[in-house]
Amino acid sequence: MLKQAFFKTFFFLITFHLLSIAVLAQEKYWLEFEIESLKNDKVQIEYFKEKLKVEFQDDIDFLYHSKWNPVISISTTGEIAKSLVKYKFIKSIQIQNELIPLSIETLAPAEYSYALEQIKAHYITDSLKLSGRNVKIGVIDGGFLDANEEPSLQHLITNNQIKFFKDFLLQGNKDAFYGKRIAEDDHGTQVLKMIAGSDNGTSIKYGMAENADIYLARTDHGIRERRIEEDYWVAAIELFHEMGIRLVNSSLGYTDGFDKRKENHSKKEVNGKSSMITKTAQLAAEKGMLLVSAAGNDGHQKWEILSLPSDAKDVLTVGAVRFDDWSKMYYSSIGPERLHYVKPDVACFAANGTSFSAPVITGLAACIWEYDSSLNNLEVINIIKSGSHLAESPNNYVGCGIPDGKKIKSILKNEKPESNFQIYNSDKNYVEIKIPDEIETVVVFHKKDSINVIEQLSIDMEEGMSFLKIEKQNNCNFSTIVAQDKLHIEIKWN
Repeated sequence: MLKQAFFKTFFFLITFHLLSIAVLAQEKYWLEFEIESLKNDKVQIEYFKEKLKVEFQDDIDFLYHSKWNPVISISTTGEIAKSLVKYKFIKSIQIQNELIPLSIETLAPAEYSYALEQIKAHYITDSLKLSGRNVKIGVIDGGFLDANEEPSLQHLITNNQIKFFKDFLLQGNKDAFYGKRIAEDDHGTQVLKMIAGSDNGTSIKYGMAENADIYLARTDHGIRERRIEEDYWVAAIELFHEMGIRLVNSSLGYTDGFDKRKENHSKKEVNGKSSMITKTAQLAAEKGMLLVSAAGNDGHQKWEILSLPSDAKDVLTVGAVRFDDWSKMYYSSIGPERLHYVKPDVACFAANGTSFSAPVITGLAACIWEYDSSLNNLEVINIIKSGSHLAESPNNYVGCGIPDGKKIKSILKNEKPESNFQIYNSDKNYVEIKIPDEIETVVVFHKKDSINVIEQLSIDMEEGMSFLKIEKQNNCNFSTIVAQDKLHIEIKWN
């Protein structure tokens, strides 16, 4: 059941609200301005236009001015578009035919996707020169339609890196790239892109494991939802184990959406031990396999908690966070309180489902195993969790947080990673925290205990605001204050 696939890729094209910058040398861009007051936006935009005209003269042509948004269409070179990031009044620069991210930091010759930029993948892929070489990755999904035609996956085809395919749905089908788009049979293609995608035409890196060997299993139908698909999932895991595959990505999740209501799971089953697929996932972990599982997309639904089998204790469960402030995405499923361990384990950015955050972490795991193949699966998981931004105070919204490539590089080299973690004990009903000037947004997790979140808040720091007052909430015994990787404080309310 493709519970992870309901966010469509067109979500990426909603350009006006993404804090992003495009860098390809195209001609047309959307230029979004930071407006103090919508009432005076026309006046401000005309002022900003004049400033740009003075500096760039005829090198920028101003085209269409949106009636609903503080956005202007411009025509210029990629080099000039990239240079506009220096202006504080420019919120984003968006190439009009494709959404491509840019880090303000100087990265490698290849630019990185949002998720890879967020986890600082260049410390692993560029600094350590890791790409998943000689690592086998199994991918269990709903179909890999036209993966052979996807530009970012051409190297997998050319270099014969797709080593195996088995279709559990259609007996006798040997075509890994067969399927119907209406049935979402391209879901696995998008997952592959986030594991190993690298578009040589645009120098964009989407996945970290571009040199890994890939083994594919199709177990899920995008339209029909039947419990027999869980049998196929179990069979695929067991087959991969027999083939000596240690690393498997599963962006599938099972809850209460089956065609026959009597086949639905209950929330009580999400306990790490009841469902057959969870038992299988845990057994696979005990046999040395590292299963990376999407947490699920029911965080805003009645189900709310993890999908199966992401509740298994020793799988690496991945949730989704926002790109700007690193808070939990509204749809990302949370760990149920009944578990005696923290789930999800980690998280990273994905705009349209945890299906696409899990494979990013699969690629990271492949690079770690390439660096040291003697590590066991639990050691790889521990490295990823220990190198994440909330490692010292994980919670059931985002786990240990977002893996940090710089920290993970230090851990691999047996060096102690940097930490800014602080603990406050308070006998009062509030704490005032000094916030560094460069921090624009603070995320607060109010928790009933050290793990389980009651409320998540995202607080914008106003200009000139140097202290933030955190008040104790009802039934709250802990609060985590975090600003990306710049600030991390745990308050214990006495």
